[in-house]
Amino acid sequence: MNRRIRTVLIFAVILLPSLHFVWKNRDMPQFDYLHDDGVLFVSAKSLANNTYRIVSLPETPYQTQFPPLYPLYLSTVWRLNPDFPGNLRLASLFNWLALAVYLALAWAFYRQSGMKEGKTWLLVALLAVNPYILWISSFLLSDVLFSCWLLATLLVAVRSGVRAALLAGVLGGLAYLSRTAAIALLIAVPGCMLWKREGRRAVAFAGGMLPAVIGWGWWTRTHVSRSEDLTTIFYTDYIRYLMHTTLHDMPVILWKNVDELLYSIGSMVLPRIYPSLPVKILTEVIAVAVITGTVRLVRRRFGVEYAMYALVSAGILLVCNFLTTERYIVPLFPLLLAGLAEELAHIARMFRSAFRHKDRSQRVAAGLMSAVAAAVLLAAAGLQLFMSFQFLPQTAGEKRAKLGDQQSAYTWIKANLPPSATILSYEDPLLYLYTGHRGNHRPLDPL
Repeated sequence: MNRRIRTVLIFAVILLPSLHFVWKNRDMPQFDYLHDDGVLFVSAKSLANNTYRIVSLPETPYQTQFPPLYPLYLSTVWRLNPDFPGNLRLASLFNWLALAVYLALAWAFYRQSGMKEGKTWLLVALLAVNPYILWISSFLLSDVLFSCWLLATLLVAVRSGVRAALLAGVLGGLAYLSRTAAIALLIAVPGCMLWKREGRRAVAFAGGMLPAVIGWGWWTRTHVSRSEDLTTIFYTDYIRYLMHTTLHDMPVILWKNVDELLYSIGSMVLPRIYPSLPVKILTEVIAVAVITGTVRLVRRRFGVEYAMYALVSAGILLVCNFLTTERYIVPLFPLLLAGLAEELAHIARMFRSAFRHKDRSQRVAAGLMSAVAAAVLLAAAGLQLFMSFQFLPQTAGEKRAKLGDQQSAYTWIKANLPPSATILSYEDPLLYLYTGHRGNHRPLDPL
């Protein structure tokens, strides 16, 4: 069989679980559950009408929190089908296409980094069935599309020549216009280039990326709401919202974010379905193993730019006044998964060496430790499969039932309240899309 055809067929098989999940839940019953997805889709609706506002809020402020590339992508859905909630089916397809590109770029990253083909396919398959990647990609969130631009940037950045660096910078700018977390690229990639004494390439990369950074900075500065209301600030301005905490609060923020960052990294391997302190400790031990394996890879010059981006990105997450969750690990997970594979291989080599030890007690200890390690791996694999193929579909069904109750309330609101009525609601974008009534949720304490 032709190698290219075989590659396409393998990739198609790998995509089947995610396609099945998206198809079964193409009505997106979980829409607006994470709130950001609702705000992004409302912003996309605004872009389809040639403006960029959060039209679900009473003040309809300009959208200055989320950059426009992902809402622009979703605005195509509104242009093709302006009927809500029917257009969620098309939106779910758009999101799945981004997931397919994410997996293809992860494959390209592994192959470019010198990984063997068999191991590459194994890691891509693990990415494709990871429950958190499946779950996050089923929401209208920018994480997966941003991950695509991030991986594309890193793939081009390692090529030689000034033109490649300039193109990588342009791709980095597109990543930034998907999520401002890409600002870490402006530090990580030129930093690696300067370390390699490639000053011209560092300047070219920065020159390619800065127009997007400056352009979005100009938009936010000239259009941001000047309201002092904390809720409006929460919706429109990351920086001012962060400024509502103080240096006195920072030790608490750092401590909680270090804990949650480790927990989120480990949960990508051992899902947090049954939260308890012993399981959390084990999960964070796995996270340490993932990080250790990633460091081993970097020492062999594997994914150096990617690792530098991950380091800078983690530093930004640690000082932000919101908890890190698994969705923020999705852009980093191709690298971290390779790190986990490397650490498991290292541990396996240690066990093999111990099994050949002359001392019987050493062999017995190695047998016990290897049994524990195997049990943890099997438990992680079992929980991932359970979460991907049973827990997530069950959760979607529960959201669908809840939405049925909400729709009854929305029907009553639309029929009985005056058009000018504004409503306090956690799922305010969903409320607006179903009823046309604007509103917001209660203010959130920045700390």
